[in-house]
Amino acid sequence: MRENVTVQQALNKGKIKLIYIPLLLMLLSFGVGFYLNSVELYSGWAIGISGIVGFLLSWLAWSYFVVEWKVWAFENVRNVHELKRKAIEQRLIWNDDSWFNKTEIVCYEQKQKLKHLEKKFLEKDVYHDDISVPKETAIYFSKTTMVIEFIIGVFMIGSGLFFYWTDSSGFYWMILPLIGIYSFYSCFKKYLDKSPQIIINNEGIKLKNSSLTAWNQVYNDRVFNESHGKHSTNYLSYNSEKISIDNLDIKFDKLENLLQVYRVRFEKSNPS
Repeated sequence: MRENVTVQQALNKGKIKLIYIPLLLMLLSFGVGFYLNSVELYSGWAIGISGIVGFLLSWLAWSYFVVEWKVWAFENVRNVHELKRKAIEQRLIWNDDSWFNKTEIVCYEQKQKLKHLEKKFLEKDVYHDDISVPKETAIYFSKTTMVIEFIIGVFMIGSGLFFYWTDSSGFYWMILPLIGIYSFYSCFKKYLDKSPQIIINNEGIKLKNSSLTAWNQVYNDRVFNESHGKHSTNYLSYNSEKISIDNLDIKFDKLENLLQVYRVRFEKSNPS
């Protein structure tokens, strides 16, 4: 096992095989259905049949590629716990207890390899220090977010007043200025708040208006994305805390790296 593939590289390859290829098969199937319908061959039910066929083809592709990807990824990535967690979060694979795992197409050789690779999950993930990371990082509200909220406020108020004046019968247009005022309020509130929302350093994590939690008291710390219908939110989570980071001046990957680096430094300074 070379273990020279990063978690992100493995996830990128997984997305191609487990998301993009199945999606392409589904779109191609729909395309064939629309074509047959347009030339009046099997018209009426061609699109419905193509949808069913596309779903079956995409699921068959996932079932075939998923085991192949697991074997390759878990063989070549060192931090298999992080890889598996992120693969589940990004919907490349399912939880161990999921029924969908029973649809995987796996041969005897792959079964033996996966069984052998289970030993890697008995070891902790390994992270290293990063000298580019300062002793402490303070995270504030994002100025970019404030500008966007300000622009939205101007647009909503201007649009609402314009439509109200040009359409005197529609008081409902005044909903738009109300949304704009709220956007202004949110922007102004963030602008006045000059204090850091999160402080992370070699000793632990501190949220605004709370005391610092030492690394030896921090558990299940992670950065993850949670979908809400068509929208998604990035969160920092640890212990019982769950903080949205979308309005903060920190990127997903950078925050994740900070958690790893500062914990490594703490453990080096406080060996158990």
